[in-house]
Amino acid sequence: MKTASYILWAIGLFFVLALIGQEGFHKMGVALSAVGFGMLWVSLYRFLPMFLDATAWRQLFPAGRRPPFFTITVIRWVGESVNSLLPVAQVGGDVVRARLVAKRYGLPRTATGAATVVDFTLALVAHAVFSFCGLGLLLTKTGLSEPVAAFTVGILVAALVVGTLHFAPRLGLFGLLAELIERIAHKDPRLEKLAGGVQALHEQVVELHRRGVDLLFTFSLKLSAWVLRVFETWLVMKLMGYPVDLGQAFIIESLAAAVRSAAFFMPGGLGLQEGGIMVLGHILGLPTNASLGLAVIKRVREMTTGLPGLVVWSYLEHRGFKRLLDAEIDLDEPANGQAH
Repeated sequence: MKTASYILWAIGLFFVLALIGQEGFHKMGVALSAVGFGMLWVSLYRFLPMFLDATAWRQLFPAGRRPPFFTITVIRWVGESVNSLLPVAQVGGDVVRARLVAKRYGLPRTATGAATVVDFTLALVAHAVFSFCGLGLLLTKTGLSEPVAAFTVGILVAALVVGTLHFAPRLGLFGLLAELIERIAHKDPRLEKLAGGVQALHEQVVELHRRGVDLLFTFSLKLSAWVLRVFETWLVMKLMGYPVDLGQAFIIESLAAAVRSAAFFMPGGLGLQEGGIMVLGHILGLPTNASLGLAVIKRVREMTTGLPGLVVWSYLEHRGFKRLLDAEIDLDEPANGQAH
């Protein structure tokens, strides 16, 4: 699995470099130099939607045992850094953040796992709403041309997947999975333990789905966090000297993010996100170098916020970074932290 992830990551990187090479490395250098120290503000701004995401996730933990705002934001930052920069198919960071909370606060792994599963699915639902709003703006501005039609079909398919992921726990997917594992376990202690863990996770997720007010609050924060990301795109384009209005920034951010989510199998959406931004820029009439410059600067921003996040991860795990990369990301590691 790791080998496949590294291969996909290398393919995505090659595609990005090919796009830059076709446009010209010099032009990309000009775009980056135009942003200059503004990159610091772009990077710092990222922590605002991240804080809303972390606050939403915190709401799903048991009352009275919710981690402090600062700590949950740091762990959320670590999770995003893992998803952005490591070849983990955009889900490894969620496993990491769930395990870090369990380890640091001595919470049951099923409780942290359930909170993270529900947080993840609500983020997808909020993302679907965000993307549909962007699609509506795009249709208003351009009509249903062929590229727009392709995006429409893609968003509809993604919405079906999101709906399935969100309602699957309510339909008993984890319970069915636990039952299936039990049937094939044949008294294998490890599989029996796994079946018990999946069943416990199912019960926790179902319990969380009964907390309607908390779910609504979490969803509202998730959707607000997605909307705040629009200003990052607007700011980058302004700094590059290609100002766009907020509507155009909304379209680019929402639908480029949809492309990245649809490309969940590709680590960090590498290559496909860049291609999506260029297609959207073309539809909106932006110069090619402006669209590619935006895509590259977004990657630079991921590195400026993500690399320190990986260093923090290493510190929180009390392990060298090489050991973290060599280890399997596993929720079953003992949670040896104590409640604070």
